[in-house]
Amino acid sequence: HPYIYKVTFATANESSALVIRPFSEKGTLKDLINKAKPKDPFLKKYCNPKKIQGLELQQIKTYGRQILEVLKFLHEKGFPYGHLHSANVMLDGDTCKLLDLENSLLGLPSFYRSYFSQFRKIN
Repeated sequence: HPYIYKVTFATANESSALVIRPFSEKGTLKDLINKAKPKDPFLKKYCNPKKIQGLELQQIKTYGRQILEVLKFLHEKGFPYGHLHSANVMLDGDTCKLLDLENSLLGLPSFYRSYFSQFRKIN
C-alpha cells in the first residue's frame, strides 16, 4: 500500500523480533509538529513546548486523508492497527506512511489500551 512505510529486513524467533526500515531525513509527523530533527536526542526533540507548532490546514487534510485510507485498507483486510500516534507516521515528501504494523502480530498491546481498558462495557 502506498501509505505503509517499507521494511528493509525483518526477522523473529521465540523471544524477540527485529525490524529494520530505511532512515528518513524528514522524520515522523511528531518531528514535524515539534520542529525536531530525527537524529536529535529524545529530550531535546520533544520536551520543549515552545517549539511545538501546528500544521497548516492543507497538511491536516492531506495527512488525515492518507491515514484514513491506509486504516480503511487494513480494516478491510482484517488487520488490527492499534498503534496510531504521530511518532508512528513517517513523512516521505508530502506523503505520510504508517509504521509499526508488526506490533499486533507480535502481541504488543495497543498504544491506547490503558485508556479504553478502564471502560468495561465497550464492545
